[in-house]
Amino acid sequence: MNVQVLPADAMLHVGQMGSFSVLGFGPHVDLDVVHAEGLTSALYVEEPDKVAAHREAWQRLTSAALPVGSSADLITEIRKNT
Repeated sequence: MNVQVLPADAMLHVGQMGSFSVLGFGPHVDLDVVHAEGLTSALYVEEPDKVAAHREAWQRLTSAALPVGSSADLITEIRKNT
């Protein structure tokens, strides 16, 4: 698992519309499912085109975020100053 920090001053992004997880099954991408959770319900998306849209959104988010090492450095720095 990797942790990446998306800076507060980042441009508007799909992550502001709510959280989601792409549940992947290795080489069997046709089995991938998106899980979106709300306060009182959960949604599982299985349609390949919708799963692909979420996967692309995830890639945009991770591309906009700080790299893993820089994210860890920032978290460490914030912990030292609090």
